[in-house]
Amino acid sequence: MSVGAELVAQFDRMVRRDGGEVTLLAEEGDLLRVGYRPGNAGPECHDDVCILPQQELHQLMAETLRRRSPNTELVVEVLQ
Repeated sequence: MSVGAELVAQFDRMVRRDGGEVTLLAEEGDLLRVGYRPGNAGPECHDDVCILPQQELHQLMAETLRRRSPNTELVVEVLQ
């Protein structure tokens, strides 16, 4: 399994709890592009605080990726 596929699988499990999804869009050389479809806040959530914002997801994924593949750049695109 590639570094990108492993990273996506790890974070997809995390965002699926709120109905979100992370998918691998492209893995080309030193560039990893992933798509993020945010989930929906459940009835116990207020002001969507239970949904992981794109910036936080990007930061967490980038930190993890840096440890596994320091020269790879990460791009996270929000999907509708």
